[in-house]
Amino acid sequence: MIPIQNQQHFLAEQFHAKDILLIKANYEVTLQIKRWKFIHSLSLGEKIIREADNMLYASVLSFVDNNDVLVDEGFFESDLAN
Repeated sequence: MIPIQNQQHFLAEQFHAKDILLIKANYEVTLQIKRWKFIHSLSLGEKIIREADNMLYASVLSFVDNNDVLVDEGFFESDLAN
């Protein structure tokens, strides 16, 4: 049996690693939105604006099903683990 202390340390490390990834993802999304706003503020050509819109919708505003997120997080692996 693994001591409780070690499990807490392992869980804390996992949380810290996921927190870093989340902060990085938030920063990247913020940069993409700022880039999109900047392109729209300059009133560039229609083609450039359309490309910026498509880039933002494809990366940030894409639809993800709730079940896919839950499965990725391991929610449905076993009833006892939920």
